[in-house]
Amino acid sequence: MGRLLLSNWQVAGIVTAMSGLPIDISDSNAGSLYLGLNNGLSRPSWVPGATRSTATSNIPPGYFFNPFAFARPVVVAGQLIPSSNGTAVAGPTCGQPTVLCTDFGNVGRNVLRGPNQTNVDFSIIKRFPFSESKNLELRAEFFNLFNHVNFANSISDFNAILSSGGSIDPSSGRIIDPGAFGRIISTSTNPRIIQFAVKLVF
Repeated sequence: MGRLLLSNWQVAGIVTAMSGLPIDISDSNAGSLYLGLNNGLSRPSWVPGATRSTATSNIPPGYFFNPFAFARPVVVAGQLIPSSNGTAVAGPTCGQPTVLCTDFGNVGRNVLRGPNQTNVDFSIIKRFPFSESKNLELRAEFFNLFNHVNFANSISDFNAILSSGGSIDPSSGRIIDPGAFGRIISTSTNPRIIQFAVKLVF
């Protein structure tokens, strides 16, 4: 009886521990002087004096990074276009209500990292052999054993500011109200899932 209870057990587990995934801050309305609006290829700029360190410090409550470290690279009429190395000036219509003129931003690709990710999956199996090649297998499997919450990356699209009710200073490109830009709104893993199974091996 003791042998029946204590033998033919198997346990297994998978532990995942990793740093966060890269966060690419994008602004498809930057670079409009060259590529047009909604080009999908551009990024915003750092506000003067801001760095990656600035973006990961003094973070407002409810945000994952400091959204005020970024600005849309707006160019108004008569202003030198930074990417032209002082050889071109924005046209007279730039800055009018319906005309958004923007340069390429200077924020690099994947400058931030998302939340760390940890997860433990675990299984326990008990086999009941009833011949040399046949057995009954009872399994219990636990996905996200400790019910740990893993957050997904934050919203990193600069256009989410306006689409979520935030606001941008039209003359400087600086953020007035970041809206959802920089917020985390979802998780990357499910809550704990437990499943049981019976398997006949023959």
